[in-house]
Amino acid sequence: MLPAVAVAGIVACVAVGCGTPKPAAQSPPRQKHRLSQKRFVAAADQICVASDRRVYTLAGSLSTKASGWEKTVRAADQALTRMAALRPPARDAAGFAHLLALGRLLRDNVQRVHDALARKNLAAARRAQHTATGYDTRAIHQEAAKLGLTFCEQPQTNWPA
Repeated sequence: MLPAVAVAGIVACVAVGCGTPKPAAQSPPRQKHRLSQKRFVAAADQICVASDRRVYTLAGSLSTKASGWEKTVRAADQALTRMAALRPPARDAAGFAHLLALGRLLRDNVQRVHDALARKNLAAARRAQHTATGYDTRAIHQEAAKLGLTFCEQPQTNWPA
């Protein structure tokens, strides 16, 4: 069984963007024009705020059962889709692409937690959980800070899932 502390830790890491995913047809369209720095920060931070508001909906479902982790993977997909629809100022494009790549790595490791739990391989689930937590607690928040995403950079903020 995964220790309760580990499950609680990963909840903070993976619950951003929680909620039911939208079908692809309802995904937000990619913006045509680049946002100003102010609008980019506001839009990205809103995605993080909405994600945090939903964090508690998944907290109770994350355990050694794979089903809760599947919901988290879907939530991460939704959050990544919403964030990827933004067009940052040109000077932030590379950093934003890096943030999205880190978010995808986090999502992929949450998927690995799910897959390992589905196979009843708790050791592999712990490794994937540890890796996912590393992306969230260090890399993602550092990149968000570089981009000026004031809400997303906070240690307790959860993005993408």
